[in-house]
Amino acid sequence: MDAQLRRPAAVVERAEMRSEIMLSNLPSAVFALDSDLHFIAANPAAEHLFRASWTTLQGRSIEGFLGPHAKLVDLARQVQKSGSSISDYAVELALARGETMTVDSHLTPIIEAPGQVLAILHPCSMARRLDQQLGNRGSSRSVAALAATLAHEVKNPLSGIRGAAQLLEPYIEDDDKVLVKLICDEADRICNLVDRMEEFAEPGTIAREPVNIHQVLEHVRRIAENGFARSHRIVELYDPSLPDVEGDRDRLIQAFLNLIKNAAEAAPADSGQITISTQYQHGLRMSVPNSSERLELPITVEIRDNGAGVRDDMVDHLFEPFVSSKPKGTGLGLSLVSKIMGDHGGLVTYVPGEPGAIFRVRLPAARRPRRESGTRL
Repeated sequence: MDAQLRRPAAVVERAEMRSEIMLSNLPSAVFALDSDLHFIAANPAAEHLFRASWTTLQGRSIEGFLGPHAKLVDLARQVQKSGSSISDYAVELALARGETMTVDSHLTPIIEAPGQVLAILHPCSMARRLDQQLGNRGSSRSVAALAATLAHEVKNPLSGIRGAAQLLEPYIEDDDKVLVKLICDEADRICNLVDRMEEFAEPGTIAREPVNIHQVLEHVRRIAENGFARSHRIVELYDPSLPDVEGDRDRLIQAFLNLIKNAAEAAPADSGQITISTQYQHGLRMSVPNSSERLELPITVEIRDNGAGVRDDMVDHLFEPFVSSKPKGTGLGLSLVSKIMGDHGGLVTYVPGEPGAIFRVRLPAARRPRRESGTRL
């Protein structure tokens, strides 16, 4: 006789009640799917994730609650086919209602019921992202120190070389003057690179004031559509109730200009689209340096393109200095964006867009109201 059948009914009932209570109170979404990927069980966290009650979920396919080509569906089918558990981290979960989130997923077959799958989803650990951001900021400080050294040891002598080449130009034959231009162009290129590296120097103080983030994005959009993104379609999806951020308007423009320029370069030339969206999201807090205070980052800005996305081998190194997938890229743009957002107490992360890429910026809200002094676009 089965061991459970020999146990008193009251004991079995209490054990089942404890299991149900534990499952109901888990913060992670737990649900089970049948062989057709229809819901057969779900805890409250799963109901919250899919924004649907159990009566709505029961018997319905999970595909109806996810966006097209959802990776989670593929993972569930792999588990059914292989009969083995699968864990995948930082999975971009696109929900049918248009919301996206990054989750760590764990799926396992239910041995007692062939074809059925048990899934556990919980928000992707921000610790890893924050660790990467802190590491990148350390790299940025190294770049600043390197730039200071290069300015003294390389940049100054280059100015002398460039000047000497120009002095020689009147005395050489026309056929060789192209070499003088080559020397001058290369000297200018190296000096410009050092100048860009000097942008990583630690700022004395950021001129913090309440800034309307939509005015910043509108300013950047106008620059983009009249320049490097003139052949692309730019879509704006703004939350009009968003509060101000507290920061340096010019440096925020610099950061978002970098992000949108990258999106324009990644999007296809004939059907390129850049989507700029804003929303207010609770949940993420960061510690303030040299303080016990934790700062909430509710203001979210996303820059999305419809290009080919970022190669898997580049994802973990995107914000490191001198890392670039562009043939002529210096790899300083995204690293500078990361530094600017860090200086503002914020965070920038990458998530796959399926298709394309999404760069998500999280910033703190201003703690004091903005003084109205006219619209500045």
